[in-house]
Amino acid sequence: MQLSGTSSFLWYKLADSQTEAHMKMFEAQPTTARDIEKFKSEIVNVKSVDDLMKNRTLLSVTLSAFQLESELDKYAFVEKMLSEDPEDDDSLVNKLVEPRWTKLSKAMYGLNQDPDFFLNEANVNAILEGYKTNEFEKFEGQNAEGIREAMYFKRLAGDVEEVPQILADKSLMQVVRVGLGLPESFLSLDYEQQKARLIKEVDIEDFKDPEKIDKMVERFLIMTEINNTDPTANPLISLFQPLSTGDTVGPMPISLNLSV
Repeated sequence: MQLSGTSSFLWYKLADSQTEAHMKMFEAQPTTARDIEKFKSEIVNVKSVDDLMKNRTLLSVTLSAFQLESELDKYAFVEKMLSEDPEDDDSLVNKLVEPRWTKLSKAMYGLNQDPDFFLNEANVNAILEGYKTNEFEKFEGQNAEGIREAMYFKRLAGDVEEVPQILADKSLMQVVRVGLGLPESFLSLDYEQQKARLIKEVDIEDFKDPEKIDKMVERFLIMTEINNTDPTANPLISLFQPLSTGDTVGPMPISLNLSV
């Protein structure tokens, strides 16, 4: 439940400056602590993909580590993703071309070949760290609109090397689209139209610059606040809104081609 009237930008700054304290609050939640302890104690008994699929809590934690917790009930699909060789060009994960599934497949394929996969402490810790990172971002996101996406973007933006990576990741795309001032109708354009527009408007080199990434995040959060604020409640908000009207993909009020 998001706090009414909470500033996305200010909450993000607060969370960023008090990460350690906020993490302690997150880890103290009964559900979080319970799931982490259950994973630690039971994962060593998992010797195959089938074993993992039979334990809902362990599977939920594993999927969350890759931001895929919403797919938990798609049993057959998840099992296929965990079982197929990610190096096989004909595997489903390579046809899907979705970075979260690709990461899951590559990280977990070893379980198909090594029954002691989860006796390796590094494998267990990698999943727990991914789980805590994802769930912590969701935890912070309960306090203000856009916080989860902003934290996710800042964490992964440095890995972006081409526009198709943005298009393939819903959270990255959300930050870029809102930061650019593009309406939701932009998402209804076909893939090639979206790609062409972003290639024109986004400088991929900016994703290698931490300062510019911070600017992208700040712009996204400010635009998120503007988009979710009733201008009649605060007349000053209207000064920051685009002059054009309608939900069309026209000239954008800002660009992510940033200079520092």
